Amino acid sequence: MENCFILVYGKDNRYSANILLAAVEPKVKGFSFYLFQWDLDKLPIYDIARIGEKCKRIVIGFTFMTPQILIVKNMVELIRSRLNNAILIAGGPHATGDPLGTLTKLGFDIVVFGEGEETLAELLNAIACNDEFRICGTAFIEGDKLIIKRRARYIDLNLYAPFPYWKNRFNPIEIMRGCSSACHFCQVTYAFGKPRYRDIDNIVYYSKLMVIRGLKDVRFIAPNSLGYGSLDGIKPHADILSFLLQKLHQNIKEYGGRIFFGTFPSEARPDSVVDDIVREMRRYVSNNRVIIGVQSGSNKILRIIHRNHSVEDAITATEILNRYGFTVDVDLIFGFPFEDANDLMDTFRFIQEIKKFNTRLHLHTFIPLPGTPYSDLDTKFLDEETKKKIAKLIGLGKAYGEWCKQEDIAKLIIKLRNNGFIYSLRDIIKMSKIHIC
Repeated sequence: MENCFILVYGKDNRYSANILLAAVEPKVKGFSFYLFQWDLDKLPIYDIARIGEKCKRIVIGFTFMTPQILIVKNMVELIRSRLNNAILIAGGPHATGDPLGTLTKLGFDIVVFGEGEETLAELLNAIACNDEFRICGTAFIEGDKLIIKRRARYIDLNLYAPFPYWKNRFNPIEIMRGCSSACHFCQVTYAFGKPRYRDIDNIVYYSKLMVIRGLKDVRFIAPNSLGYGSLDGIKPHADILSFLLQKLHQNIKEYGGRIFFGTFPSEARPDSVVDDIVREMRRYVSNNRVIIGVQSGSNKILRIIHRNHSVEDAITATEILNRYGFTVDVDLIFGFPFEDANDLMDTFRFIQEIKKFNTRLHLHTFIPLPGTPYSDLDTKFLDEETKKKIAKLIGLGKAYGEWCKQEDIAKLIIKLRNNGFIYSLRDIIKMSKIHIC
């Protein structure tokens, strides 16, 4: 009988699933690998159980985000009822943000804490050898304490393929991981540390592989695409970024490849938008739209949430991008608990100011995500007058986004946190022992 590893994920986690499979399958011996997406026609419980019955050791991993936890809880209970010998592993943003709740409320055996590539491969190899699998990079319950064995170093992206191309599975290429901004509402810095980059030759190699296989549009994953190659991930390094775009263009154009850069999932910070770089982008990229993460039209809010840029930076960035023919989608977040009437006035004043440019607003609602400094806070939901203003902008085609859906997600997370189903960062710290390894 074989050992089996089954990775379960949702549509919104498919890139993570691909990245994990690409990392572990070449480095793990003695396991067969299976992937199941839970939000296709039906929950894959029957298929998972059928595979599990044929396996010597069955390990089931989930990668998921906080809004998905009730679905995950349901699946874990169903799997436990059919495969009581399975080892259940959790990873992804929620498991890292709230390892305590993931273990005690969702029913997992162990959490892959932070980056998963190296830890998951070592964990599976340990299981295959019947060794202790509570290794470096995991979190687990011991007695009445949460034990977190946190890795002292972060991975080198160049050691891992960005997707499992041998299974003909592709996704945007992750060229940058980590962030130095440490925005208080966002998990990236707290989970992944400071910025690291995939080398240009590595990016070009996998981009070329994609287009040769017939995938003509090459996209990238980066928390701030225009920070690629820079010291802090914010202030652009024009020579490196220009060389990346030039090399990509040279290597994929003969196959009909197109570069999409500065658009989802590789948005840009407004303070990274400078004239020289945008001019180079215009020469090489095929997208005519760039997304910039402004987050608020109030300088007071931007200071509080630790954005380290200003509203004026956003206006300048929009003007530069428009000058070179890019339409600009402007990310804004409503609902910070300290956002008052004056802040809303400032934001709508900013919206009025950028009307002279070719822009759209991409609207969001603040969600208190586990693992962030704001995990204890409550969303301040918009009043009806503000909602009417937003509805008018949407009706005019000037705005879009899932801010209404995110209001419901925020309400659910706050309810689950208040009921003790999700733990705040403060509670996790209180109940944890952290070992650096």
